[in-house]
Amino acid sequence: MRPESVIVVLTLCAAARLPAQTPASVSTTPKLTGYVQARFQSIGDSAVFSLRRVRVGAQGNLTPWASYKVQAELRSGGTGATPSTVAATDLYLALTHRLWSATIGQSKTPMSAEFLRSSTALELPERSMAVDSLSPNRDVGVKLEWNTAGTVALQGGVFNGDGINRAANRDKRFLYMGRAVVRATKGVYAGVSAATKPDTTTWDAEAWVERGRVAVRGEFLARHRSLANVTTLGWYALGAYAVMPKQLQLVGRVQQFDPNDRVGANRITGYTGGAQYFFSGEDLKLQLEYTAFDEQGPSVSNNRVIVQLQARW
Repeated sequence: MRPESVIVVLTLCAAARLPAQTPASVSTTPKLTGYVQARFQSIGDSAVFSLRRVRVGAQGNLTPWASYKVQAELRSGGTGATPSTVAATDLYLALTHRLWSATIGQSKTPMSAEFLRSSTALELPERSMAVDSLSPNRDVGVKLEWNTAGTVALQGGVFNGDGINRAANRDKRFLYMGRAVVRATKGVYAGVSAATKPDTTTWDAEAWVERGRVAVRGEFLARHRSLANVTTLGWYALGAYAVMPKQLQLVGRVQQFDPNDRVGANRITGYTGGAQYFFSGEDLKLQLEYTAFDEQGPSVSNNRVIVQLQARW
């Protein structure tokens, strides 16, 4: 039996073993959710006001062991001649049984602590170059998770491998992924993950600490394309300190990205300083970021300033 068939069979078997519950034991009323991230951004000698993300959705329970999430993103066309569009981000059914859960549909793929964290909960307005470029995006497939209340979490999945909002599997081959995270002690976590599909293998090592006012996180990612014999590398280290708990947080990050290990003088290093001011937690906050980029090759005028206001409900 093919590996992807095994995962599908296990998912269906887990659903069949779920105990029957009375509808009265859980609310089936949908919850409307969404957020808006409005920003001012300056890169080099250009500047623009924009809506970075506008997402709306609904989520809720069907039974005590089955839930769903539907979320869409409103995207601006960018010019008067290009119409705005609506694109799905999350479209899935989730089944749970004790320590197990299964997600069927379009969802985030299990790789990278920074990618899996919602953009509404990030310390800075933008993810690192390495995570943005190397971590697989949302995809359509089946995902399984075993979680012992935070001590150990194991995730695995089979996906089409074509990315977000693709109805077909064009090459008829699948993307296989796995991730393991352990809690070493209170507030200290470490994990590894891998993804493979024809011609491409991606790895990620991650660690983070969250204790009191301090948060530290770092990751190293690598992707190898066998046909071209090219490896892409990237890493980041981020630190945050709550100067005023639940109100003001200072953030710093160092990151590096090498798009091709066979080409010299193309590595990019970024140095970021930023802050978050919380008006009402993550539901209403203001973020500020300044990033200075240092190119190994010819210098480019691409230092970046971002001021972003977020509202979430």
